Amino acid sequence: MTKIKNKKLKVMFFSAHPDDETTALGFILKVIKKGGKVKLVLCIDPGEERFDRSYEEDREIRLKEFEKLAKALKAEWSYLAFPHYPQVSRETILPCVKEIRNFKPDIVLCLQEDDYHTEHQMVAKIVKRAVWHAGRNAFPQWGKPHKVSELWEVEGDRPMAHPNHLEDITEVIKEKEKILKIYDSQIKIKDLISAILGLNRFRGVMYKKGDYAEAYKITKFFYG
Repeated sequence: MTKIKNKKLKVMFFSAHPDDETTALGFILKVIKKGGKVKLVLCIDPGEERFDRSYEEDREIRLKEFEKLAKALKAEWSYLAFPHYPQVSRETILPCVKEIRNFKPDIVLCLQEDDYHTEHQMVAKIVKRAVWHAGRNAFPQWGKPHKVSELWEVEGDRPMAHPNHLEDITEVIKEKEKILKIYDSQIKIKDLISAILGLNRFRGVMYKKGDYAEAYKITKFFYG
């Protein structure tokens, strides 16, 4: 697996929704501290009709929170505006290919395909295919091929059954907690901070990976 010691990595996180990227925030903060670069890509239109606000108001709130988090990290960001429940197709894969080829990440991250939320699953399926196609000698209109070394899937709303990497994030846990508070609209709905940090604490203690750890499934890509 890729080591972040003595290397300035470029990492890209594809989110289905604003706040998905917070599941990997510990690793992202460590990359930034090592002088690496980060880009956050929001795939799906985040607006929903709520009892207390309109679709448009909800979208605006969530996009502003996503942008605020990106700025707090000094990360690049983009928004693809896919409709809810996007399908695996050229219309969804190729915009992701363009993002990968333009940014040229060493590592691509997304929520695991085994998460509960259907849109998390769908974005994972799309991103896996985009990583593959980004490295192929095809689709020249979307930029020159770029071969991503590794895909890191992270646990979101379902604890990962069989992680193959645990990242010790003890050194950045206070920063992670502080940045999580940016998503005020979601914290008001459920205590996401306790859920995320509680899972990180469990991973660290039970698997002896520091006080806090993030669980990942890493897939290496071999291009023919």
